[in-house]
Amino acid sequence: MPKPATQLTASEQRIMQILIQGKTNKAIAHLLQTTEGTIESSLHRIYAKLNVDNRVSATLAYLALEPTHQR
Repeated sequence: MPKPATQLTASEQRIMQILIQGKTNKAIAHLLQTTEGTIESSLHRIYAKLNVDNRVSATLAYLALEPTHQR
């Protein structure tokens, strides 16, 4: 069975890479040239895949599963 982080799409992984830098949804949306609503929807899918319910838990889970993405 694949690890949850490997189930993230490339777009979701990019969002997580920005999220772990402490950026807000608005800042992530600006960087990715999309809407804040799109980021919020993506984060809800990411939370489900990582089996978490908030951005701090998502960050910790992502870093634990993908330590090479810490920067």
